[in-house]
Amino acid sequence: MEPADRVIVVITALGGAVCAVGATMYLHLYLGAMPFPASAVLFGGLLAAISVAARRLGGEPWHAALPVIAFLVVVVAFLLGGPGGSVMYTDWRLPLLVVCGIGMPAAAGYLASSRV
Repeated sequence: MEPADRVIVVITALGGAVCAVGATMYLHLYLGAMPFPASAVLFGGLLAAISVAARRLGGEPWHAALPVIAFLVVVVAFLLGGPGGSVMYTDWRLPLLVVCGIGMPAAAGYLASSRV
């Protein structure tokens, strides 16, 4: 792998971390009186695209896992709480975020690697 490709794979891992920040920032949105966590699905799709791009650039299957691992590290860091004691939402929206953050890249990786 070329040095420029390594830099791009690191950038895709940072993209996974940015996806986690964006998804958790907008996870609390409401549509009227009902919670509407569209950010979990939107950023899960973006993470899937980043993961497939990392796999194609890096050439190894573990390159696709780097953005997902960065995503999960940031989500776990947000669960630990901040200096003001604020903690990310721990209701039904958090498992949806984790399922979209892991499931959508896994499905996209499977579909991108299948030869039909």
